[in-house]
Amino acid sequence: YPCLDDLEGLVAVGRDLPVGLEQLRQLELQVLTAHSWREKASKTFLKKNSCYTLLEVLCPCADAGSDSTKRSRWREKALGLYQCDTELLGLSAQDLRDPGSVVVAFKEGEQKEKEGILQLRRTNSAKPSPLAPSLMASSPTSICVCGQVPAGVGALQCDLCQDWFHGQCVSVPHLLTSPKPSLTSSSLLAWWEWDTKFLCPLCMRSRRPRLETILALLVALQRLPVRLPEGEALQCLTERAIGWQDRARKALASEEVTALLRQLAELRQQLQAKPRPEEASVYTSATSCDPIREGSGNTISKVQGLLENGDSVTSPENIAPGKGSDLELLSSLLPQLTGPVLELPEAIRAPLEELMMEGDLLEVTLDENHSIWQLLQAGQPPDLDRIRTFLELEKLEHQGSRTRSQALERRRRRQKVDQGRKVEDLVQQELQSKRARSSGIISQVGREEEHYQEKADGENMFLTPSTDHSRFLKGNQNSLQHKDSG
Repeated sequence: YPCLDDLEGLVAVGRDLPVGLEQLRQLELQVLTAHSWREKASKTFLKKNSCYTLLEVLCPCADAGSDSTKRSRWREKALGLYQCDTELLGLSAQDLRDPGSVVVAFKEGEQKEKEGILQLRRTNSAKPSPLAPSLMASSPTSICVCGQVPAGVGALQCDLCQDWFHGQCVSVPHLLTSPKPSLTSSSLLAWWEWDTKFLCPLCMRSRRPRLETILALLVALQRLPVRLPEGEALQCLTERAIGWQDRARKALASEEVTALLRQLAELRQQLQAKPRPEEASVYTSATSCDPIREGSGNTISKVQGLLENGDSVTSPENIAPGKGSDLELLSSLLPQLTGPVLELPEAIRAPLEELMMEGDLLEVTLDENHSIWQLLQAGQPPDLDRIRTFLELEKLEHQGSRTRSQALERRRRRQKVDQGRKVEDLVQQELQSKRARSSGIISQVGREEEHYQEKADGENMFLTPSTDHSRFLKGNQNSLQHKDSG
C-alpha cells in the first residue's frame, strides 16, 4: 500500500490538472478515510488539549532517562513552543515510510526507554523526600510541573519515575470512586484494593485505552488501502502490550503467586464476615430509644443488611464522592489500617516489580497491571501519608465543586430574576404603549367630536333664528293675525 504522504502529493497534483479524472476521486476518498482513522485514534489516545502528537504517544519514550530534557520538552509543548519531532526514534521522514525501519526503531526504543527509566528512578530516589522536616541546601530537589519545588504536606511521588509533584498540580486518583466488580466485593479495611497508584503527567502521556479498544482500531486499520506511520506504531504497541500481558499472566498463574492471591481472597472474606460490635451496639441503642423507627421496616432491614456485611457500610464503593461527611468518616478510620498482610519473598517481589514497571510504561490499560499492583501493595505497610493526601485533595475538590455549584446556582437565580425583571419591563412597556395608543385614539375621537360639534353649531347658527329675528317675525305674525281678524 502507498504511504499517505505520497497519496496527498498525487491528489495535490491531480487537482491542478484541468481534466476531471475518476482516479483523482478515488485517491481523495482514500486520503479522507485515512485522515478519519487518524482522527479517531487521536481521540482514543490523546488527552484533552494534549501537548503530544499521536505518533509521539504511540512510540516509546527513548529519552526517558533524561529528566531535564523530558521536562523542558513537556513545558515547551504545554506552552505551545515545541515543534513536532520529525526524527522520532531516530527516524527521518523518509525512514518513516519504511515499515521495517519503524519496527526496528520501535524495538530499540523499548530497550532505551526501559534503561532510561531505571536510571531516572535511581536519580530521583536519591533526592530527599519533600515530606522530611528539613532539606539539605546542596542536595538536588524535585521540581514539579509548575516549576516550583514540592515541599511539605500535599506532595506526591510518582510510582514510575519516583519524582515528587504537588498534589494540586497533577491529576490524582479518587479513592471513593474506584471501580469494583460489586458493591460487597471488599471491605473498608482491604486497603490494598484501593486505587492509590499515581503516575505523573510526564509518565502518563495519554488516556491509556483498554486493549480491546486498540484491537478495534487495528481492525479498522487493516481495511485502509493506505499506510500511515501511526498505524505501524500502533501495531508495534499492540504487540508489545500482548507480549507483556502473556508474561504477566504466566507470573500470576505460578503456584507461589496463586497461593498469595488465595490468601488475599480469604482475608477479604474474613473482613466481610467480621462483625462490627461498636456499630451494632450503636444501632441497637438507637432503635430502642427511637420507637418511631419501628414502623419503617424497609429502612431497618436495609441498615441491618448493610451492618451484617461488616465494613460494607463504609466501604469506598458505597461512599458517595460528593459528601464531605463520608470523607471525614474514611479519614477517621485510617488508623485501623494495618499491614503488610502478605509476606512477599524477594524471589517473587523482584519479578513482579519489574513487570509492574514495564506495565506502567505501556500506554495501554490492562487488568493484570492492577492485580500485580494489589499484590505489591499487600506486601508492604499502607502508605497513610499518600492516602491522607488523596483525601485532602478530594476534600478540596469537593469544596471547590460545591462552591462552583453554589455560584452556578446563584448565577441561575440572578438570571431568573433578571429574566423576570425583563419580562416585567416588557409588560410595562406594552401596557404603556397600549395606554398611549388608547389615549391617542380617545383624544383623536374627542377632537373629532369637538370638530363635529363645532361644525354642527355653525350649521345651527344659520338654521336657528336669533332672538331679534324672532321678535321681528312675531310682530309680523301679530299684524297678519290682526288683519285677518279685521
